[in-house]
Amino acid sequence: MDIEGDSLDILERTVKREILEEVGVKVKERLTYVHSTSFVTDTDENVVDIVFLCVYESGEAYPKSPDEVEDVFWLTTEEILNHPNSPIYLKGKH
Repeated sequence: MDIEGDSLDILERTVKREILEEVGVKVKERLTYVHSTSFVTDTDENVVDIVFLCVYESGEAYPKSPDEVEDVFWLTTEEILNHPNSPIYLKGKH
């Protein structure tokens, strides 16, 4: 883990870095905060979920970090809402 010290836009920079490290995709510079929620997983883990709207820049999405990402799917909002395996927290109104 990198030590950031005093820094600006820490969430935005972390999102960009994690997307590149975990799925091999680079997103454009400007990210838009959408919302944040918390939930408890099926294994009783507490999670804070912070959602940003990102615009694809380059790279082919794949599970670059298989210990953190099992698979990658490109889905529309409708496909997410209708997919039988989508977690309930993805289907909630925000």
